[in-house]
Amino acid sequence: MDYKFLDVQISGGVAIVTINRPEVLNGLHPESHQEMEAIWGDLEENGDVKAAVLTGAGKAFCAGGDLKDMETRLDEDPNGGSGISAASARRIVYSLLDFEKPLIGAINGHAIGLGATLGLLCDIVISSDRAKWGDPHINIGLVPGDGGLAIWTVLIGPNRAKEMMMLGSTIDALTAQQMGLLNHVVPEDDVLEEATSLASQLANGPQVALRGIKVSVNNWLKAQFSSLFEVSLAAELQSMDHSDFAEGVKAALEKRNPNWQ
Repeated sequence: MDYKFLDVQISGGVAIVTINRPEVLNGLHPESHQEMEAIWGDLEENGDVKAAVLTGAGKAFCAGGDLKDMETRLDEDPNGGSGISAASARRIVYSLLDFEKPLIGAINGHAIGLGATLGLLCDIVISSDRAKWGDPHINIGLVPGDGGLAIWTVLIGPNRAKEMMMLGSTIDALTAQQMGLLNHVVPEDDVLEEATSLASQLANGPQVALRGIKVSVNNWLKAQFSSLFEVSLAAELQSMDHSDFAEGVKAALEKRNPNWQ
């Protein structure tokens, strides 16, 4: 496996996958997005890997999309969208859900937008007590159609999900845990150690039974949000065609209030 934007370390049956773009708070652009789509199939086929941990380099877990990359693309082509296709959006979600080995989310810092989706699609989520969680696609004029609206709705219910998505709210880790989004909240310095310890325990467990549990639950999960995912994805692509998207990206980077059309 040769990855440019992910760091992958395998030891004792556990693969630690680190999103490695700390200069942009581990935001994903099309190239790093493609690596995140591919990594889980590679680890599935690797017989040395029994369990995995997903974390981020630096102070954030993942800030979602790379806004600077989006701005560059929009300057080149106002109708170019984010550079990430609907097919890619599907692959990143379903590659996580179809990965049959135990996956622990080691959320070392803020998990925003797609970053929150990646974290919530892990089997067990261990979050830093300093992490913020949210999916504020609305702040750049977009529908959270890349899996966010679907997974938040399934986990916290439609009314709370709509309120958070419509207002672009973020919440602290303890609130997220109380809402049922997270398994454990620990001090920032303990996140990776706790996640790796749990992954090691699972790597030494009965693999057929563990995979059977995960496949069964994830099959239910996919059935719950498949329709919502597809509708919200189409709505996000539609919202990318509106001038509010370019204005939202520029306003966010310039740290000002957007002038919505």
